This record gives sequence, C-alpha cells and structure tokens, in this order.
Amino acid sequence: MVALLTITIMTLICAVSLHVASQNTNAGMQTASWQQALTGAESAVDQAINALNLDAQGSSSAWTNWKTVTSSTLPTAKPSGGSAATAAPSPSPSPSYNYLIPSALSLQGEGNNSVSSWVTIDTADLPKDNNGNQWYRVRATGVAGAPGPTRVSNNRLDNDLRKIALLFDRKAGAAITTPQASRTIEVVLQPIANSIWTRGITLKNWIVMSGGGVIDSFDSSNPLKSTNGLYDVTKRQSHGDVGTLDSTSSDLHNTYLYGNLAYSGPAVKNTANVQGTISTPFNTTIPATSDPSWSSGSYTSYSGGGNPAFNTIATGTKQHPALVKINGDFNVPGGQSVSITAPNTGTDNDYIVFWVTGKYNTSGSGYVTQAALVNATWYVDGNITTSGSSYNNASGLAANVSFVGVGTGTATVSGSGDFIGTLNAPGYNTTISGTGSWSGALISNTLTISGGASFHYDEALNKNTDTTLVGNYAFASWFEDNSDPSRGITY
Repeated sequence: MVALLTITIMTLICAVSLHVASQNTNAGMQTASWQQALTGAESAVDQAINALNLDAQGSSSAWTNWKTVTSSTLPTAKPSGGSAATAAPSPSPSPSYNYLIPSALSLQGEGNNSVSSWVTIDTADLPKDNNGNQWYRVRATGVAGAPGPTRVSNNRLDNDLRKIALLFDRKAGAAITTPQASRTIEVVLQPIANSIWTRGITLKNWIVMSGGGVIDSFDSSNPLKSTNGLYDVTKRQSHGDVGTLDSTSSDLHNTYLYGNLAYSGPAVKNTANVQGTISTPFNTTIPATSDPSWSSGSYTSYSGGGNPAFNTIATGTKQHPALVKINGDFNVPGGQSVSITAPNTGTDNDYIVFWVTGKYNTSGSGYVTQAALVNATWYVDGNITTSGSSYNNASGLAANVSFVGVGTGTATVSGSGDFIGTLNAPGYNTTISGTGSWSGALISNTLTISGGASFHYDEALNKNTDTTLVGNYAFASWFEDNSDPSRGITY
C-alpha cells in the first residue's frame, strides 16, 4: 500500500510538472511568435520606405511587385486584386493604397518556421511640407504561427497582452485553423529634402570654443521643439552635430556640445562635456561655392561704397527672384539702414538674390531689415562682418537668410544680438563672439566661438529646405495598432 501510494503521489507530481512545463513552453512559443510577428511587420515597413526612396530618386524599379487598390476605407485584411503600381499614391476622393505582400520568411529551427507580412502606403489626408512634398502613412502587419495547442498560457494577463489568435483572427474577422500572432504597426513618413545642412556645423579644419556658450539644436518647424519657430532653451534638442575633416588644433575647452562630434585627424582636445557620441574618422564632401552666372540685363547693378546704394529694395517671386549685383563693398554704417520688402501676393513668394563683389559689412547702428515673407541669398566675394542685431530677419527662420562666401576670407558675427541664417563658406575662417547667438547652420574652413556666444542648429533646415528634391523619407511617428475591428475597437 505504501509503494502504491508513493507511486500515485510521484505520478501526480510528474503530471503537474509536465503540465507546468507544457504551459511554460506554450507561453514561450507564443512569446517568440509575438516577437517574430513584429519583426515581420517592421521588415515590411522597411520595404515601403525603400520603395518611396527609390521613387524619390526616379528609379524605374521602385514599385516592382507592388499593386494599387482603390478603397473608401483602410484595408484591415490582406488586400487582393488591384493593378500594378507605377507611382506613390496621391490624395484623391477615392483613396488609393499601394500594397505589397512579400514572400514569407522561412525560419530554421524548432517551433514556428515562417513569418508572413503585408504592407500598405497611402496619404491619409496627411499634409505636404513647405515645398509641396507629400507625407505618407505606412501600415504593416506581420503574422507568425504560434505552434502548440489552442489554449491560453498559464497567465491569462500575458495572453491578453500579446493577443494571440487561437481560433479567430481579430483583425481579419475570420476563423483560423492554427494559432497565430498578428501585429500591426503604423508609421508616418516625412520627406527629407536633399540638403547640405545635414548637421549644424561642417568644417574643413579646426574648431575652437571657449567661454560659457553652447552648441545645441532646435526645430523651428515643430512647436514642441521651439517657441513660435524660435530657439527656446527649455526645448533644447541634442542634435547640434559637428563634423571636421581635419581636427588639428581643435579644442572645445570643455564647453557643452549637445550633439555628436565627428572628426578626422588628431583627437579633439577637452571634450568632457560632449553630450553625444565622439567618433572618427569623419568623411564628407564639401562642394566649392561660386559666383552666380547672370546674363547681361537680367539683374540690377549698383556701385558699392561707404554708404548703401539703396535704402529700400523690393523682391521678385520664387520663379523670378530679383537679382541685385553690388560692384564693390556693401557697407551699412551706423545711422544707415536697408529694408528688403515683400510686395508680392502669397506666402513665401518673395525672393531676392544679392551678389556683392567686395566685402559685406554692417556695423554699429547700421542694419538690414528683411520682411517676414522674404527669402534672401547673399553671394559675397570678400569678408563678411555683421553683428547679430544688425541683420533683422523678421521671419525668424534660418532658411530665409543664406550667406554664401565665395573664395577665401573671414566671416565674423559679433555683439549681443541673435543672427538667424545660414553660411556656406568652405574657404572662410568664421568667428562667433560676444554674448549673442547664431541660429541656423554653417559650413566653413575653421570656426572660433568665444565669449558667451552660442550656436543653435535649426533641424528644420534638413527637412524643409527650399528644394523639391527629396533625399529620403524618415519616421515622423511610430505606434502599434492594437485595435480589434471585429469587436468595433479601432484607433
């Protein structure tokens, strides 16, 4: 009797142990399948981004194997039918969805051995950026089999979290024959323009910082990262990246850099307060700058000198900007001013281009005022000298003021005011001094930042530049859709 009782107890213990082990194994398999389903969805998103990037580059293979289906509602189940896609979807009364059903991914090993997915691209009433480039919504679903019995794991809350489909596909609203994990993610993609302003500061040679200033970033196009489009220290971002092709003599003097530092050459000195990564080598191509090639009679010519040749000047349009050539120095001394007006109808339609064959200089109480809707580009063949307060960019947007230094020279921004604009002068040695700041971006030969001067990179320059050329698409948002259409639960 004792032996029989012992055998019975041991059998019950084994049965319970096997049951617990089976439950744990089942839960482990379901968890693995749940993760694999996300991998399938994300790989489908990658294929969607690749198609949009290829389309932006004009590739004829961008939409190979993609199809277009027109529907008044967003597909919640795997689409079928449709016609061969030839371009990205565009807004229309009857929305069109480009979709792709990739080949299932075969896996090796025990348990689930395949993951399938499908993905759609549409415009979803998303806006266009300032240059008319369309944003897109991408929705991708990954499905992975969940080997094992059609039962929940030993923790029902775990099953509720993972939403393993045992008998019924909650998204497609149909019965299934074997358990599966299904996950859907939705991302919004924004077009990133081809831009030379991929980082805040790009240098051919050294950078030297001293004093209490900082380098950081903000985004004038995002109210969460700026205030009324202007830099706000309480919304500081850490993308004020710096890159130098030859770091010889570079020294940050332990000032704060809220961004990444990349360099080629000897190690940059005193980098204790770099808040991002420090990496080497740094490789990039800095295109040379050149003067405009204007045909005779297409521009207005003025003689340079000790005082400005004009006090008020009007712009043209974006298609036909006003062209102004100043033969000699452009000098605005104390007590003098120059106003650039915006006479044209419509937002962002007032453009002007200056070509200064000599130096650019505003000093003392002399200043330039640029109306809010104006986009001005200055080509300067000589030294550039200004104080932050002497160039009043009423728009507050760095993209609206562009200085281009041609050849070699120096560029100096000083004083207590804030200069808002960009400088592309690969042959110039640039100095930022005083207690003011520079909001925008720059390309230079060398850079010295001294006193309390700070540099704030405007991230909007890399995505909302004045170009219709899209370089690629990047994530604007990402979330996982856990809705249950079959039960009327949608997001």
